[in-house]
Amino acid sequence: MRKCLLTILVVVGLSIMIGGMTQAATLTIKLAHEEPANAQLSSAHASAVVFKNVIETQSNGAMEVKLYPASSLGNQRDRMEMTKTGILHVNIASIGGIAPYYPPINAVDMPFAFPNHAVATEVFDGSFGEKLRKDLLAKTGIRLLMVTAGDFYVLSNNKRPVQKVADMKGLKIRTMSVPSHIAMMQSLGAAATPIPWDELYSSLQTGVVQGQHNPIPIMAIGNLQEVQKYATLTNHLYGADWWLTNEDFFKGLTPDQRRIFINATAAAKTAGQGSKLILNATGNGVDFLKDAGIEVYAPTPEEMQAFRSTSIPAVMKTIETDLGPEGVELANALLEAVKAAESKLYQ
Repeated sequence: MRKCLLTILVVVGLSIMIGGMTQAATLTIKLAHEEPANAQLSSAHASAVVFKNVIETQSNGAMEVKLYPASSLGNQRDRMEMTKTGILHVNIASIGGIAPYYPPINAVDMPFAFPNHAVATEVFDGSFGEKLRKDLLAKTGIRLLMVTAGDFYVLSNNKRPVQKVADMKGLKIRTMSVPSHIAMMQSLGAAATPIPWDELYSSLQTGVVQGQHNPIPIMAIGNLQEVQKYATLTNHLYGADWWLTNEDFFKGLTPDQRRIFINATAAAKTAGQGSKLILNATGNGVDFLKDAGIEVYAPTPEEMQAFRSTSIPAVMKTIETDLGPEGVELANALLEAVKAAESKLYQ
């Protein structure tokens, strides 16, 4: 009887040990972004869901992903700090979030640099993107996993139609705290006002600012169509998602874990790109603005050239002042990469 009891205790003890070892072996990956937890509305969340599915499926449950959407782990600065310290393993960020930790990235936000998605993808997936990855990693310890296809920015306001540069004069326009964005708006005659995203709706509603610039899907997420009357399809900036991870975390993955992690990242990129294009073509494109009662204007080629020729020199001057030779070099490298991409794709 005592021998039987001893056998049972040994078996139970081994089961507890094995269970504890299995639990300890499970790798939990924390992924955060600022968009809603709605894959039908947010391309960031759609790509995050795909990432989670691939990780957990291919690892047979040995790896799990916990999603923290809607800035539930804090704002962009908070998430960047957590990425640097390794508390957060995957961070879907914007240039505005990265800039305080890696100022040269401001040079990438050159207005009117990208003519379309194909060229932008070629640039970020090519030698320019690789150079950016290496420099970011060397200076911050943060690895750039990928840059997904972005959305082009439109201008909107609730005061008057904007068809030409002169129409911008005196408009109070919300920007992120990105020097190139501020310089662009100021060069066009607007009063650039940095305001956090979570204060933008109320600021437009109360008149703290009259306008803003964002991709249309982001306007939809923030319900900004409710407090705007006019939109101009300038397509002046390219708002991509920047997927980041802590380098120590990445290097700490086993070969099998890293293979699954990279597979999941590639799948998430495909999902994010498709989601953005679908959202723009269906519920969150120009028709969305028109259905909301917003007056939409597409500038003529001559009007677009006036926007470009006015804003680009001002932004280049700001880059030179704020970022020095390094920023100028990066901005010029970007413009050269765009030309090379156009030549490769279209000639």
